[in-house]
Amino acid sequence: MGCRVRRTDSRRQPPDLRQRPRRVTMRRLFTAGRVPCPVPRRPCLRGARGICSVAGGSRHSSQVHHVMHAPRIMVLCLAIALPITSGCGADSGSGSNGATDSNTPSGATSTPSGSDATATTPEEQVTLTLAFERLPAEGVDPFRVTVALHQDGQPLAGQSLDVDVPRGALGEVADLADGTYTFTVTPSERGLHPVTVRHRDVSTTRVAIVEAGLGDGIGQPLEVPGLVNTPGWEDGITITPDGEWLFIQYVPAHFAGLTYVTGICAEEGWALYDLTTCPGKPDSDWVFETIGPIGGELRPRFPTGSIEDGRLQHIDLTVPGQFNGLVLFPSVFYGFRRQSDGTFAEPFKVAFDDARGANGPFGLSFRMTGPDTADFVLAWNNFFDDLGDEGADVYHGSLTLGQDHSLGAVTYTGDLYQSITPTITPVNLPSHAGVQGNPHLHVDDDGAVRSLWTDDEYDTHDLSVYVPREGTFPDGTWEQVPLPPRINTPGEDSQPFFTGSRLYLNRDRAVVRHDFLAETPDAFSEDAAWGPEVVLLPSGDITPGGFFGFGEPTLAERDGRTWLYFVYVTTREVRTETGRVDFNFGAGFVELLD
Repeated sequence: MGCRVRRTDSRRQPPDLRQRPRRVTMRRLFTAGRVPCPVPRRPCLRGARGICSVAGGSRHSSQVHHVMHAPRIMVLCLAIALPITSGCGADSGSGSNGATDSNTPSGATSTPSGSDATATTPEEQVTLTLAFERLPAEGVDPFRVTVALHQDGQPLAGQSLDVDVPRGALGEVADLADGTYTFTVTPSERGLHPVTVRHRDVSTTRVAIVEAGLGDGIGQPLEVPGLVNTPGWEDGITITPDGEWLFIQYVPAHFAGLTYVTGICAEEGWALYDLTTCPGKPDSDWVFETIGPIGGELRPRFPTGSIEDGRLQHIDLTVPGQFNGLVLFPSVFYGFRRQSDGTFAEPFKVAFDDARGANGPFGLSFRMTGPDTADFVLAWNNFFDDLGDEGADVYHGSLTLGQDHSLGAVTYTGDLYQSITPTITPVNLPSHAGVQGNPHLHVDDDGAVRSLWTDDEYDTHDLSVYVPREGTFPDGTWEQVPLPPRINTPGEDSQPFFTGSRLYLNRDRAVVRHDFLAETPDAFSEDAAWGPEVVLLPSGDITPGGFFGFGEPTLAERDGRTWLYFVYVTTREVRTETGRVDFNFGAGFVELLD
């Protein structure tokens, strides 16, 4: 869904986020040249996959053109009154709610939660393992941390630990005399709560995600450790079924720059904005300044064709009366490999060969074909062959994990596309009409694709499911099975993940699930085949430091345990002068206990 861009005299007056803009396409505005859609998808915290808006806006990145598919930004937009001026508006652990973060030597077995570092000397090796257990209570939940301390693989008792907890109240550290130590942290507010434990030269930091109203069937949520989370924008998280490879979509920009650009850069005579007169205006730093790493160890080979000296170089394009300059927020997929200590590192890039990083598909899902190989699907709309309309379609391909992978070649003439030559191929669904976004492959134990799920975050805000009737994925004949009102509710339903027995999704900025009570895909259409909604991660608000919402559920099985990975959205900053809000997107995980 796009958000109507409107001018207002009151900076604090929220826009109507449910109003749809009228459709204006670049095909109507330009008869020559192809203009990249430069805006990351999700201009409203909701999942609107992008509105490159011209004169009133449009629903998809293709609608003010969509020669480019802006990044897949997490859908987290409700009809919530944000103070917007204009624009769119661990794994092994103790206890029933435990998650473990371990600090283990190379080659040792550890769990998905991971660690920060392992310090060693030639004579000895000391390791720390942190296990987190949520202690359900009224309001925000306390959590217990159990530290396992080992030297050369043997428990090390009677030692002194240094524990640093910058938020919340730290309880007494108890030595259990068997190489384990325990303490409790009692938070007083929602938000990210770092915990650092040190012994000698070994230091391990984990970040607990503290929120009120967490579901009964989950452990203590934690931030994904390693090289995944940065001050930049980490969205669209996907974990491979074995828990070994994690993917995010990365944007080194402020979410507020996208959300508020029409208000920040408003200028008389332009329906949207004037970027040439915008620098120096209140909050204009959000529009032009990058945030988060670009290149280096954390984000290697990030396309920098639209970045110079840490500033975004937007598109030099003018449509008289509409806009003077067109914003461009570059993005790519990054994959990370799970390390022996449980962290995620070794980043590699999955993207189009696009020097400006403006062509951004979204919604990765995988079928493993080997330890380091996989088939994948994603959502994308090819401007040069849009399969009949401007909505996103499901494409498939194959890749070797751990290596950079090209989705195709992109060439420009100036700021306009000259050609896009994809290496991915459309899945032959019965219809490509409308939006097929956030595709998810349900794969059985034999590696067969049993169903393909999609969503439409623009128009219907509902899910769709397709089942193969003849042949096998990616070919064959597919049939869409309608979903009942229990699944496609009057709310915002998106980002499906189906396990065969449960459906996880984002509903109105919360991660929820429904049990599937039947045996065959034909029962997908029956209300009685689905259990009631169970909230796992609730929606929030714009309290500074708190969580606005959660989404992008994706699951992995490891060592007989099930782990939910997700995107969280926190309020990074509220500017008191203008009332505008900047959000930060990050990656988290939690054990599913039920």
